[in-house]
Amino acid sequence: MCRINCLLSLKLILVAALALFSLAGAQTRAQAERDPHRTACANAQCRKAKSFLKAHYCGESPFGNGPDDGCLIKRPTKTRTSIEVSADFNCAWNQSKQAAQCVQRGQATSDIRSILIGELRHLGLPTKANGQIYFTIWKSSSSDWSVAEAYYSRTVGTDLDVCQVIVIIDQNSHVVVLRKLPFQTTDVDVPRVTQWSLLDLVDVDGDGQVEIILEGDAYEDHWLEVIGMRDGSPKTLFSGLGYYL
Repeated sequence: MCRINCLLSLKLILVAALALFSLAGAQTRAQAERDPHRTACANAQCRKAKSFLKAHYCGESPFGNGPDDGCLIKRPTKTRTSIEVSADFNCAWNQSKQAAQCVQRGQATSDIRSILIGELRHLGLPTKANGQIYFTIWKSSSSDWSVAEAYYSRTVGTDLDVCQVIVIIDQNSHVVVLRKLPFQTTDVDVPRVTQWSLLDLVDVDGDGQVEIILEGDAYEDHWLEVIGMRDGSPKTLFSGLGYYL
């Protein structure tokens, strides 16, 4: 009698456990669908990356209307000595002109410039576009590749024309696209696009390999991403933190 009752109880426990597991999975999937930029960490590497980001790139926490573990993103005050900066730019909003004013520091080589402009053309940038193209070229002393960015923008009244690409270029000039923003026109005050900023090149999980840290900016939503190069291909190791308004 006990054998039958015990088996029945075990079956009920298993059914309940499976139901809870399915519910948890559904909740996780629902959360990812609600907030695709802040997916749950499913492995130790992701958790190490998150811990590193919180320690080095997070200010006030929680911040805005984001999750409890969200934070105000804190940019490094200076570039690491291990990073060679060939070109970089900075943009600030000019209230009187109602437009972003960007300043270029350094220049891309003709080869890299040609590669980046070619990538922008593939993303729809018109040949005779009247805006400016700005470049970023960073290389870590611990890697055999460079991360390069081309950013195009032009403000006309309340319209913003924008196009962006961030790539990895190895020693053989092989190009891998990391993030891209196809050419489009959006509202200058409420841009309905996702733009990217390069924050750092550093080993975030202690495996001896340099990762790329980016900030994603979708107007009132800001988050951090960590991309690692594994066997010549990019892999997003972490996406999350930051804040939204």
